[in-house]
Amino acid sequence: FDRLLANEYLNFFMKDDLLDETEMYPFAEDEKGLSFMSPAPTSFEKYIDHIDKNMSVDTPIAFGLHPNAEIEFRTQQSNNIFNTLKELQPRGIFNTEGVATPQNVADAKSH
Repeated sequence: FDRLLANEYLNFFMKDDLLDETEMYPFAEDEKGLSFMSPAPTSFEKYIDHIDKNMSVDTPIAFGLHPNAEIEFRTQQSNNIFNTLKELQPRGIFNTEGVATPQNVADAKSH
């Protein structure tokens, strides 16, 4: 599977058109305002400058994915953050209503 994927990327990117300022994001023609053109042949420093200026944000389009792929990724990140915060909450110091009061937390920390 990895070899097939690598071959597809190489077939897309490694071609003579690469030197003719071609679109580098696969399937980017479907998205408005999202483009990354290859620069004309130049020096190494200018290539780096071109990448820094024109490749400002990571987008699923750059990897040939659907734009909604980022939504799923961000949703998973948010779920992980909230689960971590939930796990960091003190346990075993709740009052009769199941709520941790500041006094209960302070008492538990002091013992």
